[in-house]
Amino acid sequence: MMKFSGSVERLAGVVAWGISYSIAVLVPMIFFLGSYQYLRGVMEARTELRSHEISRIIQDNPLMWRFEEIRLAELLGRGLAEDKSEAVEIVAADGVLVAQNGSATGGLWAHCNHPIYDAGRVVAQIRVSYSLRPLLVRTLLVALGSLVIAFLVFFTLRTLPLRAVNDSAKALRESEKRFRSLFESMKEGLAIHRLDPGEGGAFPSLRLMDVNPSCLALLQLDRQAVLGRDSFTLFGPGFAEHRSEFQRVEEREGFAAFELTLPGRDRLYAVQAFSPAKGQIATLFEDITDRREAENERLNLERQLLQAQKLESLGILSGGIAHDFNNLLAAMQGYLNLVQVQVDAESPAFKHLESMERVVHRATDLTSQMLAYSGKGRFVVKQHSLNRVIEDMNDLVKVTIPKKILLDLDLAPLLPPVEADAAQIQQVILNLLTNASDAIGDQEGIIRITTRSLRLGPGDLVKDFQGQNLEAGVFVALEVSDTGCGMSTEVQARIFDPFFSTKSLGRGLGLSAIQGILRGHHAGLRIDSKPGRGTTFKVYFRASALAMEEAGRGAVSARKSLEGTVLLVDDEVMITDSVSAMLEGMGLKVFIAHDGRQAVEVFQRERNRINLVLMDLTMPHLDGLEAARLIHRLEPRMPVILSSGYSEHESIQGGIGGQAVGFLQKPYSLQALYEALRGSLQPSST
Repeated sequence: MMKFSGSVERLAGVVAWGISYSIAVLVPMIFFLGSYQYLRGVMEARTELRSHEISRIIQDNPLMWRFEEIRLAELLGRGLAEDKSEAVEIVAADGVLVAQNGSATGGLWAHCNHPIYDAGRVVAQIRVSYSLRPLLVRTLLVALGSLVIAFLVFFTLRTLPLRAVNDSAKALRESEKRFRSLFESMKEGLAIHRLDPGEGGAFPSLRLMDVNPSCLALLQLDRQAVLGRDSFTLFGPGFAEHRSEFQRVEEREGFAAFELTLPGRDRLYAVQAFSPAKGQIATLFEDITDRREAENERLNLERQLLQAQKLESLGILSGGIAHDFNNLLAAMQGYLNLVQVQVDAESPAFKHLESMERVVHRATDLTSQMLAYSGKGRFVVKQHSLNRVIEDMNDLVKVTIPKKILLDLDLAPLLPPVEADAAQIQQVILNLLTNASDAIGDQEGIIRITTRSLRLGPGDLVKDFQGQNLEAGVFVALEVSDTGCGMSTEVQARIFDPFFSTKSLGRGLGLSAIQGILRGHHAGLRIDSKPGRGTTFKVYFRASALAMEEAGRGAVSARKSLEGTVLLVDDEVMITDSVSAMLEGMGLKVFIAHDGRQAVEVFQRERNRINLVLMDLTMPHLDGLEAARLIHRLEPRMPVILSSGYSEHESIQGGIGGQAVGFLQKPYSLQALYEALRGSLQPSST
């Protein structure tokens, strides 16, 4: 700013001096020359007039004009200046002074001569002299006035630019003050660099010229230690990678943006570079670590939500299919049990009937997996020792794992019990063993099953189990690890997608079923895997707060005859046909209804004869829960057993209070039906 102000001041001085000099010198000179030329013109004109008059006198008085000295003197005196600044003389051709008026003495006179003619011959000449003193006096006065004007012009030209310069300097100082205030107070980190061009075509270098307090605090730098240092060295290789962009920004007056991690820091910064002036680069630093983590968390939640929506849609589909299949299997199970009752155990056909029943149970297991995937139901939940469940699978595991693979069991003793469905846990273990075996392939390897108990706190759940419905407490962990090929991050992100498989013949449903089973048990899952280093699946079951129940239930009574009347309600005709035959085979009387509305009508009509209601949950017009509520309004003590192709869920008991005496999941056997009925109906006396 000082350099600019001095330059303007010097320029204003030169201009003011030049104009003032011109006024002080040129104006008097021009006035003098102009006045002198005017004076010469007047002198010549008046001299010529006097010459003509004298020539006329000579014509009138030939040879006598020399004796007319007095008359000629009077003639010459006409029109002379009163201040005696003019003198006139007539000199004959022979040099004799004929007449004179005034005297021109001294050197400050201007002279003008003109010949006098007589009959065409020059007989004399007239000389007119003018004094230059009056002109010089007037010129001096003009010079003094010009000097005064020049001084005024010089003062004006010097004062106005200096005032403008001072105003500009003041405005510039205020602007710099505002810039400095903004520079010091802005929350973004701002660094100013000097761009030094490289020699021999090399890339330019950057030197740190200034840095604001926010940048020092943001980057944890010391001002005195960093000023003047090489910016590429100071901010690390990630900053130096963009040196070509800095050159482009400085040349084209554009801007550049990139992200930067400083050496030794785990923070992420957004950097914007622009050129405020030629040869300078400014960089804005903003800490975006928290924002990036929030964005990643949001994206993770969006992916989880998308996954949950996808699983929910597939769960609804699989649950509906499982429900319909269970209705079919329920009719098959009923008819099969009826045939088994009628066929002698020694008959060759009885063996085939048992095989058919095993097939029905196998199909039931498949529908159970579909229900598990859909997240419906609560399974057959009991207290189990996880070690005992694993040991009971010994024979099945031997068939599942190839002989080249060694199975290592590391089961911790004295584990707390877990509340779970043993069959579903075995299904989880079997699927994990199958995946581990496939990961090892035809090579020799080791699969290790480990159990242990541990406590998971809130911090552990947030860190390792985001999006999983877990509560802090004691857990029993099941770990299945292998020495197989491992999985990449991309594969891990998709392993629970239905129908996704890395095997050419895989169906892609095993891990999806596992996820559904674990979700139904409110269990957690972690996966540790790296390509070439194997995979470990870690399943966390919530430990039971109750002691392990040692005594089991007693043997089911072999007696299958009961007394009473049952209202059977189901919208599937094949189920009402098979179940009614099973009930009648037990000696019971049966009323049949095919929807909830019809069930209420039959109960109103025959409630004095009905001893128990066996009702399906999912029916048209009026579902099982609503129909059960209406029946209980009519007869609060009426026992109701509910049945469904879905697993039992919490809304059943909450929906009809404590009046429901049982729940049968389709398909159910004749024995299971008998066990559900005998608590509410009297055994037959016959």
